[in-house]
Amino acid sequence: MTLTIILIAVMVGLAVFMFGMRGSTSSSNRSSVTAAPRDAVRAVTSSPGGDGPPFETEATASAYAECYKLAFSVPGFDYAISGEHADVLEKVNDHAAAAVHQREYFPRRPMLLPKLMQALNDDESTRRELVRLILEDPALAGSTLQRANSAAYRYSPEPVDSLDRAVVVLGTDGLRSLLATALLQPVFRQPRGHFDNFASVTWEHAQRTAAASEVCARAIGNADPFIAQLIGLLGPLARIVLFRLTMETYREHQDLQPRAEVFIRAMQMEAPNVAGFIAATWELSDPSIRALQEQTDKVPPGHMSALGQAIYFGELCGALTLLTRRGTYSEEGAQALLMEQGLTRRIVQEIWTAANKAVEE
Repeated sequence: MTLTIILIAVMVGLAVFMFGMRGSTSSSNRSSVTAAPRDAVRAVTSSPGGDGPPFETEATASAYAECYKLAFSVPGFDYAISGEHADVLEKVNDHAAAAVHQREYFPRRPMLLPKLMQALNDDESTRRELVRLILEDPALAGSTLQRANSAAYRYSPEPVDSLDRAVVVLGTDGLRSLLATALLQPVFRQPRGHFDNFASVTWEHAQRTAAASEVCARAIGNADPFIAQLIGLLGPLARIVLFRLTMETYREHQDLQPRAEVFIRAMQMEAPNVAGFIAATWELSDPSIRALQEQTDKVPPGHMSALGQAIYFGELCGALTLLTRRGTYSEEGAQALLMEQGLTRRIVQEIWTAANKAVEE
């Protein structure tokens, strides 16, 4: 439990600092946020005189439904919920907002982490200081070396065997990416017993979504890629919070066997709201809150902010690449769905590649 608290706290410290230091953006941040020419890469194409594709279509809803079936290992979940199961669902809905403030569902952060965030964002920080801070967390140290030796970063046959060299190899953006993904993975682990595939499938979706959101933000322009990556993780994280809350609620009914459709219905109803609650708890910026609210309000992608579009298409791409990998969808059909929702073919190819690469590292 202590390790989980520390790991989830990394994300809290990351979010709070990143948005609290908006006025002192480093040169590496400035270079990563590029406003692409409006006519060159338009993320969403709207039909003349029309509103463009809606937020949700039968095809997009079907894709997300397939992800739930995969995560819970069920052939379907469109069943009536009644009796004590309905009571469980009602209680989960009633307590969803409070869950992000309860340690058993959403632990708090320790005091070390803001120092690490400050060092990453401060041009004056030395490599030695970064290494010293990383060494205070053995899990972070191991993840740093592992990432530096991955195919994405290793350009020499010689292995990276020191943290000092690993920090150089990864650079600021690489370390931020590590904090936003690899350190969150243990939070997605759940005790075995019920729906054992849920945590691993949700974590894979999170990785794919974060990577696709980052690349989509870079392609669109006018949205910080790192912030898009971070916010892209909140939807899967919200589902983990709701899974824990629902499982704990079922424990109050000892003779009641947990049913997948109750978990899924709770996530369909509350996950966007819980993601917003997490963002508010982390004191994220107003543009970030608005981008999440656009998902909750089901704003058509053509009318979203650039950050909202990056999150929307990142999550959809994450779901479709996950399903394609398992043979549920063809690559051609899945990419066609992304284009039907308004993305250009070039951006579809870019985010598709990023989503697949995220789980190969």
